[in-house]
Amino acid sequence: MIAEKIILRTHPLFEIEFTKDGFNVVDNSKFNTNRFYHFDLISEIEAKIKSTNFFITAINFILFAGPKYHYYDRQQLKFKYEKEEVVVFIESCEFKTVAQISEKIKSRISNLNTQY
Repeated sequence: MIAEKIILRTHPLFEIEFTKDGFNVVDNSKFNTNRFYHFDLISEIEAKIKSTNFFITAINFILFAGPKYHYYDRQQLKFKYEKEEVVVFIESCEFKTVAQISEKIKSRISNLNTQY
């Protein structure tokens, strides 16, 4: 049963569905991110805003003698799930909402940890 649904984007659809045990990522623009994640298997989570990747930009500047390209790290929700690191790229969505989702997941994880 879905307890809460947060729609980040409508075209193509991108939403997070929260249930009692976890959350489901629905991204109609990509097939590999549609998945259910259990709260009790997540150890860390962070929301990352779109930002300049200074290392890659600097290497490009040195190798090609000028600022031909400016490289960005995309906006993302990043977390450790079981033994893997999961990165869900969140494009064309408000970062404020992404940060709220991250905080909601952190809260659910900490509630689980205090129950044990």
